[in-house]
Amino acid sequence: MFVLPRNELPQTSDELTVALEEGVRELASGAKPVIIVRGPDLHRLDEISVDLSGAVVDPRHPPVFPKLSGSEPAISVRKLIVSAKPAKVFGSELTFDFAASNVELNQARTSDGKLLLTLHEAASGEMRVTIARDELERFIAQIAATAAAKQGVTIDNVQVDLTSDAGRRLEARVTVSVRKLFFRTTLRLFGTVAVTEDLNAILSGLRCEGDGTLGALVCAAITPYFSRMEQRAFPLSALPMGEVRVNDLAVTVGDKQIVVAARFGSQAPPI
Repeated sequence: MFVLPRNELPQTSDELTVALEEGVRELASGAKPVIIVRGPDLHRLDEISVDLSGAVVDPRHPPVFPKLSGSEPAISVRKLIVSAKPAKVFGSELTFDFAASNVELNQARTSDGKLLLTLHEAASGEMRVTIARDELERFIAQIAATAAAKQGVTIDNVQVDLTSDAGRRLEARVTVSVRKLFFRTTLRLFGTVAVTEDLNAILSGLRCEGDGTLGALVCAAITPYFSRMEQRAFPLSALPMGEVRVNDLAVTVGDKQIVVAARFGSQAPPI
C-alpha cells in the first residue's frame, strides 16, 4: 500500500513521485527510496517503480487499512513494481518483489485523513517474499525480547522449527531460552501460520509451555499477548488486493530460507 501525506491526489507524475517518497519516509527509515513514475498523466502512466532496498521498517506502527468499499478510482498504470533487496524489519533482513501489469489503483482515506492508494485491479502479477532461517530467528527473538523485557525476562537464545503440512500452512515450534535474575528456563511456543488468498498471514493455535515455576510465570504473561494475535491478519502484500484474484500461492520451507510466492490477476480464472 502507498500512503500519501496529502489531502488531494497529485495531478502530475512529478507530484506523485514526491508524494510517494514522502509517504514511504513516514513508514520506513534508512536508505532513501528510489521512486520512478513515467507517463503523460495519472490515468495513462507507463510505470511506477518503488525500490525500498535498504529501508528499515518498524512493524510496531503498522499502516491503517481502510475498508475498500469506500475507495474510488485514482491511477491507471501499465507496470507497477515494488521491491526491497533487502529491507530490514525489526533488525532482520527480507527480500520482497512485487510486479503487476495493467493496474488500476484506487484511493481511500486513512483514519487521520491521508490518502491511501490500494490495488483495485491488475491483469496479472507476481509477488515473492523471502527470509533466511537465521533472519527469521533473529526477527522472532527481537519480538520476544521486546515482550519479555516488560516482565524483567531476558531472551538468551531462539530456535525455530518450521514444517509445511500443506501449500499455504506452516506449523511452527519455537524453543526459547530465557532467564530472570539467576533463574533460567526453556519455553516452547507453538502455532500455525496460514496464508490466505488475499495474501494475509493468519496466526492460530498459539500456545506456550514452560519448565518450572519461571516457565509457568512467563507463559502466563505471554498467553494474553497470544490471544491478541490470534486470527489477526498480517498483510504480506505491498498493497491491499482489492478485486485482484490470487491464482497460485505457495509457502516453501527450505533448509536455509522460507519463501512465500504468489501469482495473481483480475482476469485469470482461479486454479
